[in-house]
Amino acid sequence: MRARLWLGKLVSFPFAFPFARVLMIFVVGFAAGMAWQSYGSEVRKTIANWSPHLAWLAPAAAPAGTSAERLKATSLALAAARQSFDKLTTEISKLQAQDIPDARPGSRRASQR
Repeated sequence: MRARLWLGKLVSFPFAFPFARVLMIFVVGFAAGMAWQSYGSEVRKTIANWSPHLAWLAPAAAPAGTSAERLKATSLALAAARQSFDKLTTEISKLQAQDIPDARPGSRRASQR
Protein backbone atom coordinates (compact mmCIF):
# COMPACT_ATOMS: atom_id res chain seq x y z
CA MET A 1 0.00 0.00 0.00
CA ARG A 2 2.87 2.37 0.80
CA ALA A 3 4.42 1.77 -2.60
CA ARG A 4 1.14 2.64 -4.27
CA LEU A 5 0.92 5.87 -2.26
CA TRP A 6 4.50 6.72 -3.10
CA LEU A 7 3.87 5.97 -6.78
CA GLY A 8 0.69 8.05 -6.61
CA LYS A 9 2.69 10.98 -5.26
CA LEU A 10 5.40 10.52 -7.86
CA VAL A 11 3.01 10.22 -10.80
CA SER A 12 -0.66 11.09 -10.66
CA PHE A 13 -2.82 7.98 -10.53
CA PRO A 14 -4.28 8.02 -14.08
CA PHE A 15 -0.72 7.97 -15.42
CA ALA A 16 0.62 5.35 -13.00
CA PHE A 17 -0.31 2.31 -15.10
CA PRO A 18 1.08 3.62 -18.41
CA PHE A 19 4.24 4.65 -16.56
CA ALA A 20 4.55 1.16 -15.07
CA ARG A 21 4.07 -0.38 -18.53
CA VAL A 22 6.79 1.77 -20.06
CA LEU A 23 9.09 1.00 -17.15
CA MET A 24 8.49 -2.75 -17.54
CA ILE A 25 9.11 -2.59 -21.30
CA PHE A 26 12.38 -0.77 -20.65
CA VAL A 27 13.49 -3.29 -18.00
CA VAL A 28 12.62 -6.30 -20.17
CA GLY A 29 14.37 -4.74 -23.18
CA PHE A 30 17.47 -3.98 -21.13
CA ALA A 31 17.57 -7.54 -19.76
CA ALA A 32 17.14 -8.98 -23.27
CA GLY A 33 19.97 -6.79 -24.58
CA MET A 34 22.30 -7.86 -21.78
CA ALA A 35 21.43 -11.53 -22.35
CA TRP A 36 22.06 -11.16 -26.10
CA GLN A 37 25.45 -9.58 -25.42
CA SER A 38 26.40 -12.41 -23.07
CA TYR A 39 24.98 -15.42 -24.92
CA GLY A 40 24.46 -14.13 -28.46
CA SER A 41 26.65 -16.59 -30.37
CA GLU A 42 25.24 -19.62 -28.53
CA VAL A 43 21.69 -18.41 -29.13
CA ARG A 44 22.40 -17.91 -32.84
CA LYS A 45 23.78 -21.43 -33.14
CA THR A 46 20.76 -22.89 -31.36
CA ILE A 47 18.26 -20.97 -33.51
CA ALA A 48 20.14 -21.92 -36.69
CA ASN A 49 19.98 -25.60 -35.67
CA TRP A 50 16.20 -25.43 -35.20
CA SER A 51 15.44 -24.68 -38.83
CA PRO A 52 17.46 -24.63 -42.05
CA HIS A 53 15.64 -21.42 -43.04
CA LEU A 54 17.35 -19.67 -40.12
CA ALA A 55 20.87 -20.80 -41.02
CA TRP A 56 21.77 -17.18 -41.88
CA LEU A 57 21.69 -16.48 -38.12
CA ALA A 58 24.63 -18.81 -37.48
CA PRO A 59 27.89 -17.04 -36.65
CA ALA A 60 30.25 -16.56 -39.55
CA ALA A 61 32.91 -19.20 -39.97
CA ALA A 62 36.52 -18.35 -39.28
CA PRO A 63 38.38 -17.17 -42.38
CA ALA A 64 39.99 -20.03 -44.26
CA GLY A 65 43.72 -20.01 -44.71
CA THR A 66 46.78 -20.71 -42.70
CA SER A 67 48.15 -18.32 -40.18
CA ALA A 68 51.21 -17.80 -42.40
CA GLU A 69 48.99 -16.52 -45.23
CA ARG A 70 47.14 -14.19 -42.89
CA LEU A 71 50.44 -12.98 -41.44
CA LYS A 72 51.77 -12.21 -44.93
CA ALA A 73 48.59 -10.32 -45.88
CA THR A 74 48.74 -8.32 -42.65
CA SER A 75 52.40 -7.44 -43.14
CA LEU A 76 51.71 -6.28 -46.72
CA ALA A 77 48.85 -4.09 -45.51
CA LEU A 78 51.06 -2.60 -42.79
CA ALA A 79 53.82 -1.90 -45.32
CA ALA A 80 51.38 -0.08 -47.57
CA ALA A 81 50.09 1.96 -44.63
CA ARG A 82 53.66 2.83 -43.65
CA GLN A 83 54.42 4.04 -47.19
CA SER A 84 51.33 6.24 -47.18
CA PHE A 85 52.29 7.65 -43.80
CA ASP A 86 55.85 8.40 -44.95
CA LYS A 87 54.53 10.11 -48.10
CA LEU A 88 52.16 12.25 -46.05
CA THR A 89 54.95 13.18 -43.63
CA THR A 90 57.17 14.22 -46.54
CA GLU A 91 54.45 16.41 -48.03
CA ILE A 92 53.79 18.10 -44.69
CA SER A 93 57.51 18.77 -44.25
CA LYS A 94 57.67 20.34 -47.72
CA LEU A 95 54.73 22.63 -46.94
CA GLN A 96 56.29 23.70 -43.66
CA ALA A 97 59.61 24.37 -45.40
CA GLN A 98 57.85 26.67 -47.89
CA ASP A 99 56.66 28.68 -44.87
CA ILE A 100 53.01 28.68 -45.87
CA PRO A 101 51.03 29.96 -42.88
CA ASP A 102 48.14 27.53 -43.46
CA ALA A 103 50.49 24.53 -43.23
CA ARG A 104 51.48 25.21 -39.64
CA PRO A 105 49.37 23.66 -36.89
CA GLY A 106 47.41 26.24 -34.94
CA SER A 107 47.84 29.03 -37.50
CA ARG A 108 44.82 30.96 -38.76
CA ARG A 109 44.10 32.77 -41.96
CA ALA A 110 44.07 36.56 -41.85
CA SER A 111 40.40 36.61 -42.87
CA GLN A 112 39.40 34.53 -39.84
CA ARG A 113 40.91 36.91 -37.27
